[in-house]
Amino acid sequence: MILLSFTVRNHGSIRDEITVDLTRPSLRTLQPRDGDWSAVTYPIAGIYGGNATGKSAVLDAFRYTFAAIDLSATAWQASKSMRRAPFRLDGTERTASSTYELDFVHDGRRHLYGFEVDHDGIAREWLRDVPTSRWRTLLDRDRAAGTVAFHPSLRARIEVTGRELVLSRSLLLHDSPLYSVANTLVAGFDCVLVKDSHREARLSNIADLLAEGSITFADLEALLRVADIGVVQVGIEETEIPEHIRQALSRIRHELRDEEGTSGEAPGDDEEPDLDDDQLAQVVRHLTFTHRGTADECPAFSIQDESDGTIAWLAIAVPALEALRKGELLLIDEIDASLHPHLLEVLLGAFADPSVNSRQAQLIFTSHESYILSPLSEVRLEPEQIWFTDKSYEGVTELTCLADFPKHPDANVARRYLTGRYGGTPRLSPSALVALVDSAAH
Repeated sequence: MILLSFTVRNHGSIRDEITVDLTRPSLRTLQPRDGDWSAVTYPIAGIYGGNATGKSAVLDAFRYTFAAIDLSATAWQASKSMRRAPFRLDGTERTASSTYELDFVHDGRRHLYGFEVDHDGIAREWLRDVPTSRWRTLLDRDRAAGTVAFHPSLRARIEVTGRELVLSRSLLLHDSPLYSVANTLVAGFDCVLVKDSHREARLSNIADLLAEGSITFADLEALLRVADIGVVQVGIEETEIPEHIRQALSRIRHELRDEEGTSGEAPGDDEEPDLDDDQLAQVVRHLTFTHRGTADECPAFSIQDESDGTIAWLAIAVPALEALRKGELLLIDEIDASLHPHLLEVLLGAFADPSVNSRQAQLIFTSHESYILSPLSEVRLEPEQIWFTDKSYEGVTELTCLADFPKHPDANVARRYLTGRYGGTPRLSPSALVALVDSAAH
């Protein structure tokens, strides 16, 4: 999958429609004449902005879109109302609908997939492609008209409930003509969050991947050498879970699932995937690290002994490696958190280099770090790859692209960003902090 653009309206702090566009200005037709999509799309897009301006809301809208495709026909059916996360600061969250749309390339052909959702469920859903020189409608669903129509060439008949997407149902039907599109979208997407709980889950998953052989110890040790952290060997320590603990965990899991089923809220950042009883691990696996040292036998350290930088690098580098190997879309929130700017540059450079990124993987990240925007960085992002979030007085996230501003060939973009020329910087009130300190003194 190659993402061309993503459009969202009414999600989190996003009230009005915004679009993240990854196409180059050279794409002036529905498809490139030579069929080379990698030449007309960007492999990287960076979203910059102050705290609470909505950078994470943009990524969360992505997450919601792919989660709806993956889960609306299965796990989400347990909820009593449609899971969603509308804008809540204008009092219209129960009546206003939300729209999500992906413009992407699948099997060399351009597709447009989107859906509109409200409190009651799926209001509309559509899928189009470009087989020759114009759009063709493959799926057109309209709740108001009571219709779910497919293109005759698909010969499809898919029954869905009011709160599940046709594409989500298609994931369960391997012989469905839409299965390939749905599976490509779900399998080709990953998102790395900055929260500690997410990083812990990532590290636990890495240990499981090592045990299963999906990645190798050599892979992990090579990634750690890239970061020059001093780790020379990685191992796994396994602890068997007593049966009474397993039963207790199973009961807690069922209780949490029952409580979750009574809520219509959208899935949160800390929400973990549900596990069946037979998937509940019999052992807990932990990564161990042996560092370079002068002792004859250096002891192995647990992940708790490692620095935040090591943990951050592993949580990001492993999914980045997977994305580069498989040609996936990877989202990383606050990519600069606990990473040195030069290490960040190495990561971005891998996606920017076509000799490394030969499978057209794409990376969308959020950041506060202006180093990548400065002349010091070896990774050069074009104006069309740089986006800024800002928040209006009404609490609405606004998204702008650097390409929309007047071009200054010799301007220092990093300096102009930090001085607020492009927005995306916090409106600080240091005098309020001074007054607060003075009030305590009196």
